[in-house]
Amino acid sequence: MRGLCALVAAYEHERAGELVAAGADPDRVLPDGTTPLLRAVEGGSPGVVTALLGADRRARLPEAERARLLAAARRWYEAGAGAELRWLTGAEGAAERRVVEEDYADVEEVVLGGRTVRAGHGVVLTGLEREFAVPTPVGELMDRAVPRPDQTIGPFACERVLRTNPGSGRFPGPMFDLAPGMDRF
Repeated sequence: MRGLCALVAAYEHERAGELVAAGADPDRVLPDGTTPLLRAVEGGSPGVVTALLGADRRARLPEAERARLLAAARRWYEAGAGAELRWLTGAEGAAERRVVEEDYADVEEVVLGGRTVRAGHGVVLTGLEREFAVPTPVGELMDRAVPRPDQTIGPFACERVLRTNPGSGRFPGPMFDLAPGMDRF
């Protein structure tokens, strides 16, 4: 399991996906009470979370674990990566921030107190809601699609997550058709 956790921590989504496909268990409870999938959600990388979810996610994950994953993604998204790291590590001062490229879009990587996360929690949350059939108000989805001051992830990332499952009926049509002016992004 250390191999999968190491790949999650290194944001190696392709290799992590290969390991899961070969039988590594992303839902195995670790000594600290987390799972590799929960660590991926808290790490904020949409690519890593997608790689660990696998194809049978809804049937595989019990309701309590789905709720735990959604709560973690929401907490990180609402607090912001820098604030959540500050709370977790007790570190003071400004976080180091840099933009890294991921499958979905450019994602900001935030480093503080010796811990690194990616600020893609809005995309992670949107993707989990879609996967777990959680209805989300359109206004909330629109808010996630517009980058916040503490994020650099592009506004198309949340739309891409939603469009990966066209015709599901869970979310209304193309998000940016609902917001005049969003085509400028």
